[in-house]
Amino acid sequence: MTLSIRELSVEHPDTLSVVLPLFQAGNAADAPLHPTPTEDFTRWVVTPRSVRHRVCAVAYDGERAVGYGLMQHDNDSNRDMIHTDIWIRPEDRARATVPLLDAYREHGRQRGCSRVVLAISEHAEDYAAIFAAEGGRPVSADFRSQLDLKAIDHEQYAAWAAPSEKNAHYRIELWQTPTPEELLVPLVTALDAMRDAPTGDLGFQPPPPRPERRRASEADNLRGGARTYVAAALTADGEIAGMHETLVFGDFPMADVGHTAVPARFRGHGLGLRLKAVMTQTLLTREPRVEVVSTWNDSDNAPMLRVNQALGYARTEAWSNWQFDL
Repeated sequence: MTLSIRELSVEHPDTLSVVLPLFQAGNAADAPLHPTPTEDFTRWVVTPRSVRHRVCAVAYDGERAVGYGLMQHDNDSNRDMIHTDIWIRPEDRARATVPLLDAYREHGRQRGCSRVVLAISEHAEDYAAIFAAEGGRPVSADFRSQLDLKAIDHEQYAAWAAPSEKNAHYRIELWQTPTPEELLVPLVTALDAMRDAPTGDLGFQPPPPRPERRRASEADNLRGGARTYVAAALTADGEIAGMHETLVFGDFPMADVGHTAVPARFRGHGLGLRLKAVMTQTLLTREPRVEVVSTWNDSDNAPMLRVNQALGYARTEAWSNWQFDL
Protein backbone atom coordinates (compact mmCIF):
# COMPACT_ATOMS: atom_id res chain seq x y z
CA MET A 1 0.00 0.00 0.00
CA THR A 2 1.23 3.51 -0.83
CA LEU A 3 2.17 5.62 2.16
CA SER A 4 0.40 8.90 2.77
CA ILE A 5 1.62 11.91 4.76
CA ARG A 6 -0.67 13.95 6.99
CA GLU A 7 0.16 17.08 8.93
CA LEU A 8 -1.16 16.98 12.51
CA SER A 9 -1.42 20.14 14.57
CA VAL A 10 0.43 19.99 17.87
CA GLU A 11 -2.66 21.60 19.38
CA HIS A 12 -4.96 18.74 18.37
CA PRO A 13 -5.79 16.46 21.33
CA ASP A 14 -5.25 13.27 19.26
CA THR A 15 -1.70 14.12 18.16
CA LEU A 16 -0.10 12.88 21.39
CA SER A 17 -1.71 9.45 21.15
CA VAL A 18 -0.60 9.12 17.50
CA VAL A 19 3.06 10.03 17.98
CA LEU A 20 3.71 8.44 21.41
CA PRO A 21 4.12 4.83 20.21
CA LEU A 22 6.23 5.99 17.25
CA PHE A 23 8.48 8.04 19.54
CA GLN A 24 8.83 5.05 21.85
CA ALA A 25 9.71 2.67 19.01
CA GLY A 26 12.20 5.09 17.49
CA ASN A 27 13.89 5.79 20.81
CA ALA A 28 14.23 2.11 21.61
CA ALA A 29 16.19 1.62 18.38
CA ASP A 30 18.14 4.88 18.15
CA ALA A 31 18.73 5.76 21.83
CA PRO A 32 18.73 2.41 23.66
CA LEU A 33 19.94 3.90 26.97
CA HIS A 34 17.22 6.59 26.94
CA PRO A 35 14.32 5.72 29.27
CA THR A 36 11.16 4.80 27.38
CA PRO A 37 9.35 8.09 26.64
CA THR A 38 6.23 8.45 28.74
CA GLU A 39 3.08 10.37 27.99
CA ASP A 40 4.27 13.20 30.27
CA PHE A 41 7.60 13.56 28.48
CA THR A 42 6.10 13.28 24.99
CA ARG A 43 3.42 15.84 25.83
CA TRP A 44 6.18 18.35 26.54
CA VAL A 45 8.03 17.37 23.35
CA VAL A 46 5.01 18.11 21.12
CA THR A 47 3.42 20.92 23.11
CA PRO A 48 2.79 24.17 21.16
CA ARG A 49 5.44 26.87 21.42
CA SER A 50 4.57 30.54 21.12
CA VAL A 51 8.11 31.31 19.92
CA ARG A 52 8.05 28.96 16.92
CA HIS A 53 5.74 27.30 14.39
CA ARG A 54 5.37 23.55 15.02
CA VAL A 55 3.52 20.79 13.20
CA CYS A 56 3.92 17.01 13.00
CA ALA A 57 4.29 15.25 9.65
CA VAL A 58 3.01 11.68 10.09
CA ALA A 59 3.46 8.81 7.61
CA TYR A 60 0.50 6.42 7.39
CA ASP A 61 0.19 2.97 5.87
CA GLY A 62 -3.57 3.01 5.42
CA GLU A 63 -4.76 4.06 8.86
CA ARG A 64 -1.64 2.78 10.67
CA ALA A 65 0.89 5.47 11.62
CA VAL A 66 4.43 4.23 10.94
CA GLY A 67 6.60 7.32 11.52
CA TYR A 68 6.64 11.04 12.15
CA GLY A 69 8.73 14.16 12.51
CA LEU A 70 8.08 17.36 14.46
CA MET A 71 8.77 20.25 12.06
CA GLN A 72 9.74 23.56 13.66
CA HIS A 73 10.31 27.07 12.29
CA ASP A 74 11.53 29.72 14.72
CA ASN A 75 9.80 33.09 14.78
CA ASP A 76 12.95 35.13 15.42
CA SER A 77 16.12 33.31 14.35
CA ASN A 78 17.31 30.89 11.67
CA ARG A 79 14.39 31.89 9.50
CA ASP A 80 15.97 30.03 6.58
CA MET A 81 15.71 26.67 8.37
CA ILE A 82 13.10 24.05 9.16
CA HIS A 83 14.38 21.96 12.05
CA THR A 84 12.84 18.53 12.49
CA ASP A 85 13.46 15.00 13.73
CA ILE A 86 12.55 11.56 12.43
CA TRP A 87 11.03 8.66 14.38
CA ILE A 88 10.03 5.66 12.27
CA ARG A 89 9.38 2.11 13.37
CA PRO A 90 12.55 0.18 12.33
CA GLU A 91 10.62 -2.25 10.13
CA ASP A 92 9.11 0.65 8.15
CA ARG A 93 12.19 2.83 7.62
CA ALA A 94 13.14 1.56 4.17
CA ARG A 95 9.91 2.84 2.66
CA ALA A 96 8.85 5.66 5.00
CA THR A 97 12.05 7.73 5.23
CA VAL A 98 11.96 9.34 1.77
CA PRO A 99 8.22 10.25 1.93
CA LEU A 100 8.81 11.98 5.26
CA LEU A 101 11.89 13.78 3.90
CA ASP A 102 9.82 14.94 0.95
CA ALA A 103 7.17 16.25 3.35
CA TYR A 104 9.80 18.14 5.36
CA ARG A 105 11.23 19.71 2.23
CA GLU A 106 7.86 20.72 0.86
CA HIS A 107 6.91 22.25 4.20
CA GLY A 108 10.18 24.18 4.21
CA ARG A 109 9.57 25.54 0.72
CA GLN A 110 6.05 26.62 1.65
CA ARG A 111 7.46 28.60 4.58
CA GLY A 112 10.16 30.25 2.47
CA CYS A 113 13.09 28.29 3.93
CA SER A 114 16.26 27.27 2.11
CA ARG A 115 17.21 24.22 4.18
CA VAL A 116 15.91 21.40 6.35
CA VAL A 117 18.04 20.13 9.26
CA LEU A 118 17.50 16.95 11.27
CA ALA A 119 19.63 14.72 13.49
CA ILE A 120 20.14 10.96 13.55
CA SER A 121 21.83 8.76 16.10
CA GLU A 122 24.90 6.64 15.47
CA HIS A 123 22.58 3.67 16.12
CA ALA A 124 20.40 4.66 13.15
CA GLU A 125 22.78 3.65 10.37
CA ASP A 126 19.83 2.77 8.10
CA TYR A 127 19.07 6.49 7.72
CA ALA A 128 22.53 7.70 6.72
CA ALA A 129 22.69 5.99 3.31
CA ILE A 130 19.18 7.20 2.44
CA PHE A 131 20.00 10.76 3.52
CA ALA A 132 23.15 10.80 1.40
CA ALA A 133 21.26 9.48 -1.63
CA GLU A 134 18.68 12.23 -1.12
CA GLY A 135 21.29 14.97 -1.22
CA GLY A 136 21.78 15.46 2.51
CA ARG A 137 25.12 16.13 4.15
CA PRO A 138 26.26 16.05 7.79
CA VAL A 139 27.06 19.54 9.07
CA SER A 140 27.68 19.08 12.80
CA ALA A 141 27.68 16.50 15.56
CA ASP A 142 26.32 16.36 19.09
CA PHE A 143 26.90 14.00 21.99
CA ARG A 144 24.12 12.99 24.37
CA SER A 145 25.31 11.94 27.83
CA GLN A 146 23.57 10.70 30.97
CA LEU A 147 24.30 10.98 34.67
CA ASP A 148 23.12 8.14 36.91
CA LEU A 149 21.98 9.87 40.10
CA LYS A 150 22.09 6.61 42.03
CA ALA A 151 25.81 6.26 41.39
CA ILE A 152 27.15 9.72 42.23
CA ASP A 153 29.59 10.49 45.05
CA HIS A 154 27.51 12.69 47.35
CA GLU A 155 30.51 14.00 49.30
CA GLN A 156 32.28 15.00 46.11
CA TYR A 157 29.19 16.77 44.81
CA ALA A 158 28.87 18.66 48.09
CA ALA A 159 32.47 19.80 47.70
CA TRP A 160 31.87 20.96 44.12
CA ALA A 161 28.73 22.85 45.17
CA ALA A 162 30.54 24.66 47.98
CA PRO A 163 32.24 28.05 47.40
CA SER A 164 35.82 27.79 46.19
CA GLU A 165 38.64 30.33 46.26
CA LYS A 166 37.79 31.29 42.68
CA ASN A 167 34.02 31.69 43.07
CA ALA A 168 33.24 32.38 46.72
CA HIS A 169 32.40 36.01 45.89
CA TYR A 170 29.38 34.95 43.80
CA ARG A 171 25.97 34.49 45.38
CA ILE A 172 24.08 31.38 44.24
CA GLU A 173 20.37 31.78 43.57
CA LEU A 174 18.05 28.89 42.75
CA TRP A 175 14.47 29.16 41.53
CA GLN A 176 11.74 27.33 39.71
CA THR A 177 10.25 29.17 36.74
CA PRO A 178 8.69 31.59 36.10
CA THR A 179 11.87 33.58 36.68
CA PRO A 180 11.44 36.39 39.24
CA GLU A 181 10.99 39.74 37.50
CA GLU A 182 14.16 41.26 38.97
CA LEU A 183 16.25 38.38 37.56
CA LEU A 184 14.70 38.18 34.10
CA VAL A 185 16.89 40.74 32.31
CA PRO A 186 20.13 39.55 33.98
CA LEU A 187 19.24 35.98 33.01
CA VAL A 188 18.58 36.86 29.37
CA THR A 189 21.82 38.83 29.25
CA ALA A 190 23.76 35.83 30.57
CA LEU A 191 22.09 33.51 28.06
CA ASP A 192 23.45 35.63 25.22
CA ALA A 193 26.85 34.13 26.08
CA MET A 194 25.75 31.01 24.20
CA ARG A 195 26.35 32.85 20.92
CA ASP A 196 29.96 31.69 20.95
CA ALA A 197 29.08 28.02 21.53
CA PRO A 198 30.36 25.81 18.68
CA THR A 199 27.84 24.45 16.13
CA GLY A 200 30.15 23.00 13.46
CA ASP A 201 29.05 23.91 9.93
CA LEU A 202 25.38 24.13 10.91
CA GLY A 203 25.24 27.92 10.72
CA PHE A 204 22.90 28.13 13.71
CA GLN A 205 22.26 31.45 15.43
CA PRO A 206 20.80 31.57 18.97
CA PRO A 207 17.59 33.60 19.22
CA PRO A 208 17.84 37.29 20.12
CA PRO A 209 18.18 38.06 23.86
CA ARG A 210 14.68 39.38 24.54
CA PRO A 211 13.03 39.12 27.97
CA GLU A 212 9.58 38.65 26.40
CA ARG A 213 10.81 35.62 24.44
CA ARG A 214 12.28 34.04 27.57
CA ARG A 215 9.05 34.70 29.45
CA ALA A 216 7.03 33.10 26.64
CA SER A 217 9.31 30.05 26.55
CA GLU A 218 8.98 29.54 30.29
CA ALA A 219 5.20 29.74 30.01
CA ASP A 220 5.22 27.23 27.14
CA ASN A 221 7.22 24.76 29.22
CA LEU A 222 4.85 25.12 32.14
CA ARG A 223 1.86 24.49 29.86
CA GLY A 224 3.64 21.41 28.54
CA GLY A 225 3.98 20.04 32.07
CA ALA A 226 7.70 20.73 32.61
CA ARG A 227 9.12 21.96 35.89
CA THR A 228 12.19 24.08 35.15
CA TYR A 229 14.85 24.75 37.76
CA VAL A 230 17.45 27.50 37.29
CA ALA A 231 20.64 27.94 39.28
CA ALA A 232 22.54 31.18 38.81
CA ALA A 233 25.70 32.80 40.17
CA LEU A 234 25.21 36.52 40.85
CA THR A 235 27.79 39.25 41.29
CA ALA A 236 27.54 41.82 44.07
CA ASP A 237 25.73 44.24 41.72
CA GLY A 238 23.16 41.70 40.57
CA GLU A 239 24.71 40.60 37.27
CA ILE A 240 24.38 36.89 36.45
CA ALA A 241 27.87 35.49 35.92
CA GLY A 242 26.65 32.00 35.08
CA MET A 243 23.44 30.01 34.84
CA HIS A 244 22.35 26.40 34.49
CA GLU A 245 18.84 25.02 34.03
CA THR A 246 17.24 21.59 34.12
CA LEU A 247 13.74 20.44 33.14
CA VAL A 248 11.69 17.72 34.86
CA PHE A 249 8.69 16.15 33.11
CA GLY A 250 5.86 14.84 35.27
CA ASP A 251 6.77 11.41 36.61
CA PHE A 252 9.30 10.69 33.84
CA PRO A 253 12.48 9.32 35.50
CA MET A 254 14.89 11.39 33.38
CA ALA A 255 15.51 15.13 33.70
CA ASP A 256 16.96 17.07 30.78
CA VAL A 257 19.56 19.85 30.96
CA GLY A 258 18.45 23.03 29.23
CA HIS A 259 20.83 25.98 28.86
CA THR A 260 24.17 26.38 30.58
CA ALA A 261 25.85 29.74 30.02
CA VAL A 262 28.83 31.57 31.51
CA PRO A 263 29.70 34.93 29.89
CA ALA A 264 33.31 35.06 28.68
CA ARG A 265 34.62 37.44 31.34
CA PHE A 266 33.45 35.11 34.13
CA ARG A 267 34.93 31.91 32.74
CA GLY A 268 37.72 30.09 34.53
CA HIS A 269 36.09 30.55 37.94
CA GLY A 270 34.63 27.05 38.17
CA LEU A 271 31.05 28.31 37.88
CA GLY A 272 29.88 25.65 35.43
CA LEU A 273 30.97 22.84 37.72
CA ARG A 274 29.59 24.51 40.84
CA LEU A 275 26.19 25.32 39.32
CA LYS A 276 25.78 21.83 37.88
CA ALA A 277 26.63 20.32 41.27
CA VAL A 278 24.11 22.61 43.00
CA MET A 279 21.45 21.58 40.48
CA THR A 280 22.16 17.89 40.98
CA GLN A 281 21.76 18.29 44.75
CA THR A 282 18.48 20.13 44.13
CA LEU A 283 17.11 17.29 42.01
CA LEU A 284 18.07 14.73 44.64
CA THR A 285 16.18 16.73 47.27
CA ARG A 286 13.14 17.97 45.36
CA GLU A 287 12.65 15.41 42.60
CA PRO A 288 13.10 11.93 44.11
CA ARG A 289 11.49 10.28 41.06
CA VAL A 290 14.34 11.45 38.83
CA GLU A 291 16.94 8.71 38.40
CA VAL A 292 19.03 10.04 35.54
CA VAL A 293 19.90 13.40 33.94
CA SER A 294 20.46 13.80 30.20
CA THR A 295 22.52 16.52 28.54
CA TRP A 296 23.46 17.48 24.98
CA ASN A 297 26.74 19.05 23.85
CA ASP A 298 28.24 19.93 20.51
CA SER A 299 31.12 17.53 19.83
CA ASP A 300 33.49 20.53 19.58
CA ASN A 301 32.51 22.00 22.96
CA ALA A 302 35.54 20.64 24.79
CA PRO A 303 35.25 22.77 27.97
CA MET A 304 31.68 21.67 28.73
CA LEU A 305 32.42 18.07 27.77
CA ARG A 306 35.28 18.09 30.30
CA VAL A 307 33.03 19.45 33.04
CA ASN A 308 30.37 16.84 32.35
CA GLN A 309 32.92 14.03 32.29
CA ALA A 310 34.27 15.18 35.66
CA LEU A 311 30.72 15.15 37.05
CA GLY A 312 30.27 11.54 35.96
CA TYR A 313 28.21 11.91 32.79
CA ALA A 314 28.66 8.96 30.42
CA ARG A 315 28.22 9.36 26.67
CA THR A 316 25.20 7.45 25.37
CA GLU A 317 25.01 8.37 21.68
CA ALA A 318 26.63 10.52 19.05
CA TRP A 319 24.15 12.35 16.81
CA SER A 320 24.91 13.86 13.41
CA ASN A 321 22.95 16.84 12.09
CA TRP A 322 22.12 16.49 8.41
CA GLN A 323 21.23 19.40 6.15
CA PHE A 324 19.10 19.25 3.00
CA ASP A 325 19.30 22.33 0.80
CA LEU A 326 16.03 23.38 -0.83
